[in-house]
Amino acid sequence: MTSDPCRWIGHLDMDAFFAAVEQLDEPATRGKPVIVGGLGLRGVVSTASYEARRYGIHSALPMAVARRRCPDGIYLEPRFGRYKEISQKVRAIIAGYAEAIETISLDEAFFDLSHHGSTTEAVTAVAREIKGRVHRETGLTCSVGLAANRFLAKLGSELGKPDGFMVIAPEQIQEILDPLPVGAIWGVGRVTERRLVGLGLLRVGDLRRVSLDLLVREFGSQGRRLQQLARGEDDTPLCAEVESKSVSREVTYAHDVIDPGEIEREIRRLARDVAGQLERGALLCHVVRIKLRYPDFRTISRQARLGVATDSAQLLEAVAVHLLRNRVSLDDRGVRLIGVGAAKLSETTARQLPLFD
Repeated sequence: MTSDPCRWIGHLDMDAFFAAVEQLDEPATRGKPVIVGGLGLRGVVSTASYEARRYGIHSALPMAVARRRCPDGIYLEPRFGRYKEISQKVRAIIAGYAEAIETISLDEAFFDLSHHGSTTEAVTAVAREIKGRVHRETGLTCSVGLAANRFLAKLGSELGKPDGFMVIAPEQIQEILDPLPVGAIWGVGRVTERRLVGLGLLRVGDLRRVSLDLLVREFGSQGRRLQQLARGEDDTPLCAEVESKSVSREVTYAHDVIDPGEIEREIRRLARDVAGQLERGALLCHVVRIKLRYPDFRTISRQARLGVATDSAQLLEAVAVHLLRNRVSLDDRGVRLIGVGAAKLSETTARQLPLFD
């Protein structure tokens, strides 16, 4: 697996987005610790301003703990309608330059700039222009990473925060990756990180150089994927948005669901419900999506495009589970919301029956 040297993927991440919007709309809160999240007994922090982070406040922290650490902070409920309004402005700016956009959440998106040329200088100039326009037109800062694939682009935006801009050229990959802790690799949550450290693999460079047989023996197919990422290799395609016509089912829990088996069972049930809705509406889908919301309100979606349109419950269930197992990082944070959807729909008067049960 190698990254296409002519492929240029950008990742844009708004800085402390929810809190920054609140500070933008209410000047009296600027320069002060602003904490956005659920204010109830079981509430958790969704986003904390950089002023609040100096008190040790971060996303997913119980709100009660945040109040003890920063009793004079400004605590606010999320205003998702306002956040979505600004998110749409940012997406419209990106759309003016990008060949494809994959929206991850209200404050985060990948985009493809490969068509702007093969030279680093040409594509960098476009990415800088996007970043500058976001600041000028929204009043907010963002961090942008630019690289040959999704993994490296997101890593670049994270390393540059806040208000950062980082290009990872092919010749810089190992120089940047090797010194990082193994937790910087996609899919390495706290449990996997502890296992890797227990094997003496503290840095990405250690993970890159260790025997592949050892990783496969310890982690199965995930071990191969971990070493590929440690080499900066990621051929995951951008899942560009399709038309808005879709059907979906989702469930929100009053408690955090942590057990991966329970999450997978819910994904399977929702996929079957979606398939039933497609059948009743005489519809077929080309795209299957899953959606998860973490306790800190961060919401992610993953999708796969099918070669043939279908309403098969078996196929939708299999694809949804594949996305969960291979495209989502689950750890002891748990999730609050689980959803499955079908998109790029077409009407049909005849159904293709499954060959196997």
